[in-house]
Amino acid sequence: MPWTVPDQPPAALSAPSPEQVGAEVGEAMKRGDWRRADLLLSSLPPETAAAPEVQFVRAFLARRMGRRDRAIEIYQRLLEGQGAPLRVRLELADTFVEANDDRSAEHNYRLALASDEAEAVREGVEARLREIAERRRWRYSVNLAISPDSNVNTATDARQLEIFGLPFELSDEARRTSGVGLSLAASAERSVPLKGRTRLMVGGYGRFVDNDQRAFDDGALGLRAGPQFWLGQARAGVEASVERRWFGGQALSRTAGLSGDLQWGWGRVQRHAALSAQRLTYDRIEGRDAWIYAAGWDRTHYLSANRFWRLGVNGARGEAQVASESFWLGRVSTGVYQTLPAGLAAFVEPSVERRTYDARSLLSPSPRRDTEYALAVRLIKRDWRYRGFSPYVGAQASRNDSNLDINAYSRLRLDFGATRTF
Repeated sequence: MPWTVPDQPPAALSAPSPEQVGAEVGEAMKRGDWRRADLLLSSLPPETAAAPEVQFVRAFLARRMGRRDRAIEIYQRLLEGQGAPLRVRLELADTFVEANDDRSAEHNYRLALASDEAEAVREGVEARLREIAERRRWRYSVNLAISPDSNVNTATDARQLEIFGLPFELSDEARRTSGVGLSLAASAERSVPLKGRTRLMVGGYGRFVDNDQRAFDDGALGLRAGPQFWLGQARAGVEASVERRWFGGQALSRTAGLSGDLQWGWGRVQRHAALSAQRLTYDRIEGRDAWIYAAGWDRTHYLSANRFWRLGVNGARGEAQVASESFWLGRVSTGVYQTLPAGLAAFVEPSVERRTYDARSLLSPSPRRDTEYALAVRLIKRDWRYRGFSPYVGAQASRNDSNLDINAYSRLRLDFGATRTF
């Protein structure tokens, strides 16, 4: 469906191109000779070839020649200027659909809905969003990163711990350790139609971190499945899941449980709520096996075609075999996304988390109480893509204040990575 937006420049080549080249390009496009049309545009003087309307046509030609990454790069560069931002945003979203990158497509459609001119295309955009949400196919995502980390084991700087007035030397594994980790995260899910607007979702995921020291290697594999129900534009789902985790090259724990979620919202605002109950069983740690009950809610508000903000509130209750491992947890986070010049975009998210344990352990004078303050920043180079992967740089800084010195720590982690969804 072609996008019709009032008061936007036409897709056809206009004044900036020399008349003869423009006529030849038009003829080549009528014949479907996209390569010839692109070569003709390449012959234009640099100042003319750089005009937004010329670049818009080159993006169109790149899509027809199957060069979607090139088209995405052009559209994202055009969004930095003033030429037809809504129309370019919509074409960019359509290109992500063609590239089977539904998450990026949905993101750009919702940014388009936040534009001042969105009312004229709202019905069509919402139809595209429903179409993406109900696709009957596999979806995959892959994320790779190299991460220098000042505290890979989230441990204290202290060298000694005092227990009942007696000093004890902490081992290297119990103290703060810095290092560099190589991480890989991947997931896949499939939507299987059942009856009407009901789907069966099945999927799996894996995440692995290979650190300098094998003792801190971390990995997990999980499977999940359950029905999803579409109620108008709202989606509800129930899911069963299992997970196996390893740490330091050895089996650490198993998790199994049920969760339910509801996603709803129209136009600029999207909301999501979730409830879950999971059984966590450790392989070798006595007393930490627990039932964990969690609830979460988040709200995303698209403020404009270049900005959105998100608020999240989460809570959890852990009921372990021993009272000193049972806890209450609360977390609040708020994040802002903003596009920037030079094809960049930034997401900044501060958060606060409070964890309170029911009782003291044998080696502590009082029940543990922690408050963690964190700030996460990610800078994405939106217009660089290689085989669908886009690069990013991230930083996560956190400080955990605790009434028990051994649980107090600070941490700074950097991420240099690439991500792809398809």
